[in-house]
Amino acid sequence: MLTIFDLSARQATLTFLLSAAFREVVPHTKLIVEHSFTDGYFCHLENWAPITPEDTVKADSVMRQWLASDIPIESVCLSKPMVRHLFSQSHLMNKTAMVDLWPNKDISVIRLGDIVDYQIEPMCLDKSQLSLFELMSYDHGMLIRFPSILEPAHVQPFHDYPQLFEFIEEYEQWGSILHIESVAQLNEHIRTCAIRELVWVAEGLHEKKIAKIADAICENFPHRRIVFVAGPSASGKTTFAKRLSIQLRVNGFTTRHISMDDYFINRENIPADEHGHQDFESFEVLNTDLLTRRLDYLLRGYNIPVRRFNFSSGIGQDTDQRIQLSEKDIVIVEGIHGLNPQLTRELSGDDVCKIYVSAMTQLNIDGNHRFSTSDNRLLRRIVRDYKFRNYTPEDTFSRWDSIRRGEVTHIFPYQEGADHFFNSALIYELPILAKNVLPLLECINPDYFLITQVNRLKLLLSLFIPLNESIVPGISLLREFIGKSEFDYS
Repeated sequence: MLTIFDLSARQATLTFLLSAAFREVVPHTKLIVEHSFTDGYFCHLENWAPITPEDTVKADSVMRQWLASDIPIESVCLSKPMVRHLFSQSHLMNKTAMVDLWPNKDISVIRLGDIVDYQIEPMCLDKSQLSLFELMSYDHGMLIRFPSILEPAHVQPFHDYPQLFEFIEEYEQWGSILHIESVAQLNEHIRTCAIRELVWVAEGLHEKKIAKIADAICENFPHRRIVFVAGPSASGKTTFAKRLSIQLRVNGFTTRHISMDDYFINRENIPADEHGHQDFESFEVLNTDLLTRRLDYLLRGYNIPVRRFNFSSGIGQDTDQRIQLSEKDIVIVEGIHGLNPQLTRELSGDDVCKIYVSAMTQLNIDGNHRFSTSDNRLLRRIVRDYKFRNYTPEDTFSRWDSIRRGEVTHIFPYQEGADHFFNSALIYELPILAKNVLPLLECINPDYFLITQVNRLKLLLSLFIPLNESIVPGISLLREFIGKSEFDYS
């Protein structure tokens, strides 16, 4: 069975080929693989000049010629001076800066003839597995699209998400505001002690966006009185909801919180996935009838019991506490399925506001190597699972493929239905996570079946100068994962 890690290896190799092909098609330009979007990556030129449809077609042709040729894709080890020399010859100065940060004296590189790049992640060397991709013009750049983990045999027809793209582009501007676009630039801020001001600005951008969302909710009041906060695993939904409550208080409103997790069906009734394991990411784990009925009661002026799910016993039950809305109360319902229309079909659209939270990492390693959003969330989850849920890093790695499949099925298709988007990523968080995660990864047995993925993260994290977590404010979203938050999560 194709795993999310197999798919990532194919995508990494195709991105390597695309970057090289574009240098051949449009010499003296640099293609930036900017961020994930729908089922692929959005790319643009470094100077933001438009990419023409003709150049997109030419790049596609070059890639397919290479894949059809007898030239093999190889993985070899070269010395750091040799790799640096090769990049300098090709005028790839952003890559030479990364070579200087490399932790080992030898560097694993991927090679197609004279084209070379370092390997930051496992890559697919089998050309027969690389024919499934599509290049298409989009906005001022282009998309490279791939098969999905659910449909690995072909590239799906394109489904546009213009509102999501606008949201992502807004947060790309944050990198410009912060003047940080690469690992090397972030490390320089840490070296020169400029990091503290960077933390303040990054947290200020978060606060400003949360305040803007709160203002919009208050302007609609008493409509859209139920606010669903949704998003994938480790996106920071809980802390976002708490900080949103503060901003609503600033505007004179109070909040009532409901966690969807407390409306899980009993564990013994949770459905199994195709492998026979209980599918905790499934929409069917929610007792949606009970939840929507009680939300409707609240809107009608009735009180409802506070419900709690006991994760030790696997049973949900009502408590003796009650909730009733006062005149200026807003209900915040937090959980991964908050955008699913099946959940809100029993509620009037005028009653519901939907917010999508995710960690859209703005940091690039170089022009064609992104620091992926999913890796950012995986690192957050490794730390949180170890510190607060008694899970080992191996436990988290082993469950990640299932979690990602659940997101593709149950969360991502509904992103465009959100009224507001919030990016929970912080430009300075990866050096903090590196300091927490690297010691855990070092302890993993070399025989662990996902050791290749462990080593990939170890290499990525070794490129950062570690940063002490004392610099993180007490109400930062990052505190949800590393601990010592000033919020109560019990």
